[in-house]
Amino acid sequence: MKAITPVTKDKNLEFQDFEVQLTKNISDVQADAKHFDRPDLYPFTAAERATTTILFGGLTEAHEELMLAHLQSIGYNVERLPEADFESLTTGKEFCNKGQCNPTYYTIGNLIKTLKAKAEKESIEAIEKSYVFFTAGSCGPCRFGMYENEYRKALVDAGFEKFRIVVAQQAGGIADENGDQVEPGLAVNKDFFVGVIKAIIVGDLINGYVNKIQPYEVIKGASLQAKAEALKIIQHSFRDTKKIYKGLQEAKKVFAKVKCDYTQVKPMVKLTGEFWASITESQGNYHIKNWLVEENCELKMEPMVGWLEHLLYSREIKAQDRRGIKQDEKGLGEGTNPYKNELKLYAFRKLLNGYFNLYRSALGFKPNNTIDNKLLAKLAHKYYDKRQGGGEAYMEVGNLINISNKNLAHMMVTVKPFGCMPSSASDGVQTRVSADYPDVIFLALETSGDSEVNFKSRAQMKIFEAKVKAKKEADEAIEKLGIDVEAVKQFVAKNPKYAAGDYKIKGHDHAGSGINFIVDMHKRMKSPVGKVKQQFTKAMSA
Repeated sequence: MKAITPVTKDKNLEFQDFEVQLTKNISDVQADAKHFDRPDLYPFTAAERATTTILFGGLTEAHEELMLAHLQSIGYNVERLPEADFESLTTGKEFCNKGQCNPTYYTIGNLIKTLKAKAEKESIEAIEKSYVFFTAGSCGPCRFGMYENEYRKALVDAGFEKFRIVVAQQAGGIADENGDQVEPGLAVNKDFFVGVIKAIIVGDLINGYVNKIQPYEVIKGASLQAKAEALKIIQHSFRDTKKIYKGLQEAKKVFAKVKCDYTQVKPMVKLTGEFWASITESQGNYHIKNWLVEENCELKMEPMVGWLEHLLYSREIKAQDRRGIKQDEKGLGEGTNPYKNELKLYAFRKLLNGYFNLYRSALGFKPNNTIDNKLLAKLAHKYYDKRQGGGEAYMEVGNLINISNKNLAHMMVTVKPFGCMPSSASDGVQTRVSADYPDVIFLALETSGDSEVNFKSRAQMKIFEAKVKAKKEADEAIEKLGIDVEAVKQFVAKNPKYAAGDYKIKGHDHAGSGINFIVDMHKRMKSPVGKVKQQFTKAMSA
């Protein structure tokens, strides 16, 4: 065994000198370092409303246009940001820290790009005084909780040091820096919240209606043209008349003019995933919604109201878990009653869905209803604990099981930013879920902003499988019922009301709308009333 050399006095002095030198080096480095400090926060006050424009974006066109109309109706100057593009991504990466997820880069990059364009016509000081940015925030279990600081840091680095940000926290209303002594510029009151929720509901319904007719439109682009016209009508309702139900009835008449060929057999694709990545209509998800329609698919999207119901039900679960805890200084605290909280959350969740279906009735119930989050949580709980938060929580897993149980879609696509931590957890669980429920094709896609070819190539392989599955489903139904598809097409040609955009297909025995429509028409042709009408038509044309 090698002997240990004792530490001599000289060695001790050498260690001490080294420690002194190391301390000095660290001190020199710290003196030169320029750490990022949270920038000074500048208030947006009520006195500045008339001279300040609120910038916002990141939702779908329908949601943003209706939000804009609502905020204008209660006295705010509002401007939508342009659609985020590849330049937005590169700008965001230039000014943000590394390792952020795409929504951060696209959102702040889009804002900075817009501000720089404005700076070509007016000074930075004027822009900082005349504009504020309104966005969402959170303290959740992913990088979403860091968005606000990233936005502020990027704005400072881009030269907009005093630019103001107003953040809507998921669990705390509007967070601004005014203090209690100054009335904030954005008044979060009943009128504000009710209008925002109505804009979300109606935006969901408009998007849902377009998803029902765009894949089957006879004239390409007719659905989007009808959507633009419908949005103008409903914006007028939000901004001027406040008669939203009547506006939706008028919008239904616009959609009814879109001629459709529902006899086309197409796969039904459920689109879900991380909130921003799944709903944005921008380069942020490679325009996946329009692309899937071009690939001859019909979309069943996750509505924003479903996400709001999820937030409410997640809090219901917490209230349920607190049942039986004493209300005193050693328990929940005086005045905190979990039973009352649970009842309030349940009532509000049902009220939200009630409003959704009220407005849905104005559109003839053609858009899909939301799915009860209590059901989704129950279905998913075996695989994904309903108390697990972050991202879409139990919703993604519950949706796949629900789709399989009720035959609601041929394929489910979940989209998320590259490296999204909560979504990675649910995707891992989906491996087991897909093995237990193999009837639904499952595809998880990540967007990095610069891999569109790989993204779409992966999707096309699964889309082909979904098309084969949809065709097989249709062929089996046609053979079983002895349907003459050409006769069905002739029947629809003679009865154009069945080709109108407002026609609601009866029957949901199959996942595909096309085969459901063919079966629906077949039954009408074979019914006593249908036969009489058919004979009468033949007699008149003879």
